[in-house]
Amino acid sequence: MDDDALFALGTMTNSSPAMFERRRRILREARRMIGEGRMDDFNIRELCRRAEVSSRTVYNAFGGKEAVIALAIRDYFEAFHQSMTFVSDEDSFDGALERVMAATLRNLQIPNYLRAVTALYFSPTLDPQIRRVLLDIGRRQWFAWLRQVRSRRQLERGIDPEQMAVDLSDLQFAKVHQWGLGALAEDQLVDVTACSVLTHVAGATRGEARASVRAKLQAMNRGTPAWRDFITGIRLRIDQHWIQPTDTSRTKYPR
Repeated sequence: MDDDALFALGTMTNSSPAMFERRRRILREARRMIGEGRMDDFNIRELCRRAEVSSRTVYNAFGGKEAVIALAIRDYFEAFHQSMTFVSDEDSFDGALERVMAATLRNLQIPNYLRAVTALYFSPTLDPQIRRVLLDIGRRQWFAWLRQVRSRRQLERGIDPEQMAVDLSDLQFAKVHQWGLGALAEDQLVDVTACSVLTHVAGATRGEARASVRAKLQAMNRGTPAWRDFITGIRLRIDQHWIQPTDTSRTKYPR
């Protein structure tokens, strides 16, 4: 199944209301299984038992186990971003960083789910369509801004925005992985992630873009009131809008 086919599953129009309800149950239980760290023994039989559907229903709705896992992960992250209020546009530097920090702060509230997702991200045997979804989740926070920076010729020579977005995704998931292993304390994850991505971005940009990145990096390192207010504001908005990975009530399905 290619990207277009996979993402089209989120906008199905020829299914009955009952089918959509069964689909929600399947995704909800898939999220629970992921959050329980059940990836090694994730199988359609157990998913069907928990969702109270037949295996035929799963295959008719999704095509296979890989699509279920990919969509369960993608739908949660999509629902989270749809529910959040962001202060800055995604194609601005502040907007990109705001979204990265929101994801990082949200991760602290769903440790089991993120450990499972991170294990998938770094798995050498991961199914390609799940990998595409995870890469999209990680890179999308930066890509709109990086395209703007490239259009203003403020990227260093030889820097490809798409590859840089993937590199930043790798960095962010690596820090979550360290935290999941206990190598980073909970109160370190936000600043360590910010320092890592900002240092990387500072080295790849120039001119006004680099000046903005360096200013934010210095503010973070010094723990300035502006940086603390930036993080506090994101925390407050997450508290207002955060949803559990198993909550499909705010995911939009057509009727």
